[in-house]
Amino acid sequence: MAWYYKDGDQQIGPVNKTELQQLIKNKKVTGKTLVRNVESNQWHPLVELVRGKSQAVQSQAVQSQAPPPPPVQEARDPSEYAEADTTHEVQAQKPDNAMREKEDGRETEAPPTAVCSQCGRSFPLDQVVTYDDQVICAACKPLFVQKLREGASLPTMLEYGGFWIRFVAKFIDNIIMAIVQWAILIPTSMMVAPSMVQSGQQFPTSGFAALMGLQVVLGISLPAAYSTFFIGRFSATLGKMACRLQVVTPEGGRVSYARALGRFFSEMISSMILAIGYIMAAFDDEKRTLHDRICSTRVVRKA
Repeated sequence: MAWYYKDGDQQIGPVNKTELQQLIKNKKVTGKTLVRNVESNQWHPLVELVRGKSQAVQSQAVQSQAPPPPPVQEARDPSEYAEADTTHEVQAQKPDNAMREKEDGRETEAPPTAVCSQCGRSFPLDQVVTYDDQVICAACKPLFVQKLREGASLPTMLEYGGFWIRFVAKFIDNIIMAIVQWAILIPTSMMVAPSMVQSGQQFPTSGFAALMGLQVVLGISLPAAYSTFFIGRFSATLGKMACRLQVVTPEGGRVSYARALGRFFSEMISSMILAIGYIMAAFDDEKRTLHDRICSTRVVRKA
């Protein structure tokens, strides 16, 4: 469409839309400049034409977004209304019955929970927030936000090792310890045996006591040194390495040598109470045994 504009009392044009935009860009035509198109003989300031066009576009958009009129309902038989009223009354009574069941204590379903990735405790879903697939409780949220601001690395959700995979790892460790202990005890027993036969007595007290004492010392010191060294140095014994498991802190960090030693003696408690300390891992959310609880450790799958 062609346009005309006034420069003082002089009429200039016609110009097309592209040329008019170029004149506006060069500030030769402003919002107060009088303009008209070839279809109209009336002069108007340019700003009024632009404003009127914008309002027309908005009006068309609103009309296009207007919802369609509701469908016309067909006439229904009076008996259908009666049936609908009866159904509505029955449905209205159901919430009341459900409320009475809750009050009587017959409905005791626990709300769903989630485990905080920072402290490892369980909380209801309405008391935690989620960020990048990590669950954070209200108590850990300030520290978590501070870590985000400082750009610190954040711990990820740990995948805990289950009961049976830990059983296999422990079985492998016991076989390794048995081989090492018998490799020491068999040569030692052969050297001590001749000295134990004296004056027709097959097992003198001194020789037998020395052999039994050696077995007790090896039975405690070797597994303790084995577990402490490998867990403190590699976060896993040979059996756990074979099963791709690691012993870590609740935050996923490395366990110290002192904690690894304490964990070994705590594991003795788990075995002395009919292995109940080990069985606890099958029913715990984080697969913790009794010695894991005592030393605050977790057994997780290696990434």
